[in-house]
Amino acid sequence: SIVITTMNALRSTVRLTSRHLNQKVQKRHASGAAPQWTGIDKVIRDRFPEDWQVSGLVLGGYATLITIALLKPSGAVEEPVVVAAKPAADTTGAMPSIDDAEFAEFIENEANLNKWIDSAE
Repeated sequence: SIVITTMNALRSTVRLTSRHLNQKVQKRHASGAAPQWTGIDKVIRDRFPEDWQVSGLVLGGYATLITIALLKPSGAVEEPVVVAAKPAADTTGAMPSIDDAEFAEFIENEANLNKWIDSAE
């Protein structure tokens, strides 16, 4: 019963409030003549007569322009740095010592490796 009393009080309050608000609100319906569009507005409104369609068209246009601007390269393209290839280890020179840092490069060449093996025999 408390629930029913509360609901009745809310219902009567809502009715009074809605009557009061309806009296203050001016209802503006599109009762006038449709506007006569000219120029680019006429071309657009012939294809997209509703306001929401025109706003979607404008937003889509801006989104397209922003996307193109973001995808466009922004500066000069840096040319890749070309690393010169290391010359092959000298096959005619003397063999470096095993403790030398150049020894690893020396034996990477198959001819040098064979030369080192032959010298060990």
